Amino acid sequence: MTASLYGINKSNRNFADPYYWGKNQFNSSFPVSLACYMRYRQLLLVYIIDNGGGGTSISELSGSDLFATDIPNHDIFFAFESRFEPYSGLVHDSLKAIDLVAMSASKRNFFRPLEIKLTTLPDSATFDREESEYGCELVVRNPTTRYMALSMVNSCKKRMDGIRTIFEPVCHTIRSWDNAAEIHGKIPDIMGALRSFLDDFHGIQKPLLMQPVWKTVGRSPELADNCLDIFVWSDFALARLIMDSASEGSQRITRPQRSAIRLARFLYEASTRGRVYQGPIYDGMTYGTLNDKEFSISGNKTNKYMYCARLERPIVSKQEIKNIILGGGQRHLSPERRFDAIIFYSTDLFSGVQ
Repeated sequence: MTASLYGINKSNRNFADPYYWGKNQFNSSFPVSLACYMRYRQLLLVYIIDNGGGGTSISELSGSDLFATDIPNHDIFFAFESRFEPYSGLVHDSLKAIDLVAMSASKRNFFRPLEIKLTTLPDSATFDREESEYGCELVVRNPTTRYMALSMVNSCKKRMDGIRTIFEPVCHTIRSWDNAAEIHGKIPDIMGALRSFLDDFHGIQKPLLMQPVWKTVGRSPELADNCLDIFVWSDFALARLIMDSASEGSQRITRPQRSAIRLARFLYEASTRGRVYQGPIYDGMTYGTLNDKEFSISGNKTNKYMYCARLERPIVSKQEIKNIILGGGQRHLSPERRFDAIIFYSTDLFSGVQ
């Protein structure tokens, strides 16, 4: 049998080639296969949405709603690390690639862009707590927040005047978006405008970030009996997470605050100019912080957004992994040889040591 992943029949990755079982590829392709498997079994995904009342709620999402199509798995073309071309008309410069673009096999119809974050449950911040307090670390990349803004603008095309009304009072007074001192003083007003936007427009939110979780027994390498599930963040729920994280005060602009400020500028410029230059926003506006990532949130903070019965007991068992990784594909996996892991499992190195 040829190595393959369930449901991914048409793709720009050839899983018969061992290269595509490397860590960088597997961490995005396995979650898509898991989503296809759950779709086949008609298992709903956990959907984190903005509730329009200053917070988030747990809902459910079908696999068809995740991929934005009712066609069968085998007729979907899964384009990894690709651009969602329908958004190109919203920007002057080039789109960045996102983890996954679901489209028709003919590649004429684009269905959904998705960012993918495969995360461990529990993380290092929550492994020693009660299972109800377990959480996953979530690291958000620059392309994720770009597509978050693009998704929002694309959904609000007919309501740009309403967006402009919200953001113009604060944004039109800003002389230099690159000036950290000036922007720091505007943060309360910018956050207020963003909160108004989220509350007024949350009805058009869409799936954006797919966060599969794999659960272990505490901090051990042993998988829990029920170990796999998928949580999906809407674009607005992710923005709410950013806003909540940005509310923590600091003498300098924090990463979550920078992400919120970038979103506000993008929405404002889209409402006044139609198209946006991404470069000055996402490559500029660094405020003295490295641009390697947007921000990260530890499990002790993500727990309150993700908590539900399925965070304690994921819906897919470890016995079902053989239904997802097919044709001996597991033999192509080559985990990193981390020095700390090798020491941890080489118990003989410390025999006789108290």
